[in-house]
Amino acid sequence: MLNKLREATKVLHHQIEKNNLAEHIIDHSISLEDYKLLLLQNYVAYKIVEDEIKKQLPYYQSNKTEKLQKDLQQLGIDPSYFVKKLQNNFQINTKTEAIGAQYVVEGSVLGGLLISKNLPKCEVLAAIEKHHFFDGNINNISSWKIFCEDIQEQPFTTEEEQETIDKAKDTFLFFGKVFEEVK
Repeated sequence: MLNKLREATKVLHHQIEKNNLAEHIIDHSISLEDYKLLLLQNYVAYKIVEDEIKKQLPYYQSNKTEKLQKDLQQLGIDPSYFVKKLQNNFQINTKTEAIGAQYVVEGSVLGGLLISKNLPKCEVLAAIEKHHFFDGNINNISSWKIFCEDIQEQPFTTEEEQETIDKAKDTFLFFGKVFEEVK
């Protein structure tokens, strides 16, 4: 199932990455305003998606939204307007859909580690004492590993596989929508 998700979402994943401000961290050209916007965009997307996942998977735990909120508070940014504006644009109706969304959310930790390695090279961000979301903690990858183990052990019907893949794609598209609308 994991390979099916990876293959089915590969193109969307690359499109979303291409249109993301994080690329400016990788090339060390990000401005402080763009960094603030990147954190805001990520907070809105993660908050809405994670809240929906929790409705179907009550055991689901993640600290991504919490870490992003700390970063935003530290920079004096209130995300509530955008969360309210976009929260009805994404819904999860089944456990299998939640797994598809979880694939996107948990998989993002890999890119976050790469981004965190490049933050110290961005001179305009030097005044920020602590990055909570892009903290570079290798232990963040443990939730991805657990997700991978769980999904490999879970049996899926053909319909459930398709539903999971469709929601993973939908989740990538939602992240893209947030990146376009939160400015």
